[in-house]
Amino acid sequence: MASETQLTEATSESPHFVRAVTEMGDKRDVVASADIYASNGTKLLAKGARIDSKQFEKLTRYKLSAPLDQVLASDKAIDAAALAIEFDRILEHDALYRQLLARAGDSGQLKHCTANLRLHSTIELRLTVMADKHPEMFSHTLRSAIIAFACAQRLEVAQGDMPAVLLAALCHDFGEMHTDPRILEHSHQVTADERRFVHVHPVTGYLLLKDLPGFPASASKAVLQHHERLDGSGYPHALRGSQVEPLARLVAAADVTETVLRRRDMQRLEMLYRINKSRFDADVLAILRDLLQLQSLAPDDSAGSEDPTARLTHLSDLLQAWFELKTMLAQRPAADAPGSPLAFLFDRMASVRSLVLQAGFDPDNMGSMLAMVQGDPLLLAELRAMLDEMDWLLADLANEIERRSPELAGLPPGALQGLMQQLRAEVH
Repeated sequence: MASETQLTEATSESPHFVRAVTEMGDKRDVVASADIYASNGTKLLAKGARIDSKQFEKLTRYKLSAPLDQVLASDKAIDAAALAIEFDRILEHDALYRQLLARAGDSGQLKHCTANLRLHSTIELRLTVMADKHPEMFSHTLRSAIIAFACAQRLEVAQGDMPAVLLAALCHDFGEMHTDPRILEHSHQVTADERRFVHVHPVTGYLLLKDLPGFPASASKAVLQHHERLDGSGYPHALRGSQVEPLARLVAAADVTETVLRRRDMQRLEMLYRINKSRFDADVLAILRDLLQLQSLAPDDSAGSEDPTARLTHLSDLLQAWFELKTMLAQRPAADAPGSPLAFLFDRMASVRSLVLQAGFDPDNMGSMLAMVQGDPLLLAELRAMLDEMDWLLADLANEIERRSPELAGLPPGALQGLMQQLRAEVH
């Protein structure tokens, strides 16, 4: 279950979303579709009132009796017809997505399914604000939806369930619109305090969608779980295995696939699939790998001038530091026993070592591994791809330790500090 803090943050009207809506009203017609009241009964705005940035202070000064996006409407809204046009635009200009959909089955099914979507006005407004104020997020949403839809076709998901696939993918990041946009900027170094606002966004999206008339329960649950991972390393509830719903597994894989695909780093994507088999649904990854034809990928050594020695040495030092910390922690009674607060850490670090082995490298002999690949550009490119993916995985583990910090309160002060620093170290 979500923590009390998470639920409070998720259900509060976000000033960041209110600002985005009201600023959008400076450029297009945004009007109140019903009277807007404060929770104490004070009428703030009448039905039909125009909303723009002048109303920002009024709408954030009070707790509202109903969510703002349920009492507003916009012209030029992103409705089903507009979504179909947006998908067509992507497919027209991006051969990779066009080929992905063609390999999955009937490429016309996406347009047909989209045109027949029943979108609640809340969803239309959210998508409209996203397109207007968060264009990169909107692009990610659309492309993730195409990936999820293609994968669902190959999985032979029932025709009647395909709208739920689209809706889950289209809405999976609605909760991020409550987050301070500065936190989401690529150049911003997220602090531990800020990270909890990022981690609550699946709960925010779920609470927004779960009671909307006609919105599929499977889709709202997928929004809640799209950052869960099958090994229990995800959030917000650290679910494992069968606890993660099938549609959530699909959206999770589509989400991370689009993020890497955006950079056209196909070798990195292949490595992501290879070393994250325990975290994502293996059947879904196999389908995506086939749809993207990663099995025929020729290694790319475009980053040939980068010397991986420092990063490889860091990974070796990290595993050695963990060995020493593990020896100390193992002295605690049943430290690595199932159910112990520390069990996840023993499990994750064992996985890191195992993943290095699965990638075809020896974690106990990094020097000879480097010597082996130095004369082979293709192996060197693969090593760099592995290190790129490992950097992301280690940072993700640091975030998990941070999320679980209340469970680790009994540890000696600073016991994990050195490990955390190494997990988050940026080595070039």
